[in-house]
Amino acid sequence: MIKLLPYLFYLLLIAMHEVIWKDFSGLYFVALNLPAMIVAMVATYKSETAAAWFGFLAGLVLAAANPATMGWHALFLAALAVGVYHIKEKLNLESIYSKLLLIVGTVLVHNIASIIINGTDRFFYTLWMYCLPSAAFTTVLAWVFFLFKERKVTTEKLKSVF
Repeated sequence: MIKLLPYLFYLLLIAMHEVIWKDFSGLYFVALNLPAMIVAMVATYKSETAAAWFGFLAGLVLAAANPATMGWHALFLAALAVGVYHIKEKLNLESIYSKLLLIVGTVLVHNIASIIINGTDRFFYTLWMYCLPSAAFTTVLAWVFFLFKERKVTTEKLKSVF
């Protein structure tokens, strides 16, 4: 049961983001794609089975407000998690930049799939105005996360600056 707590916390974070924080976490029309970022990070640090199940459950939580597309989101996020896991196995992800490249690709592919699943008449407009800036914004947040995770920025370093 203790091993499941981080995954439950991540799912709760995704649910809280989708319900409460989504409107506040964006800048103008650029939204933070927290579910894709968390699924990519779980696939980067955990096993293939854990990543696939977490991606499936994250897709269910993500699309809970729209039951018509819930299955597609769950299936796609599970497949995306397995894909990220296998890419991680083939690549050397020692530097922050390679991890960020993986995150930006994951978020961009998820944004494009969300456009296709939800359906829109203006695909390229939505891609240019929402998907690309959202992928960049999410990657900046992932960059801050990786700086703290790899101890490039610590509280001691921050205290020494101020």
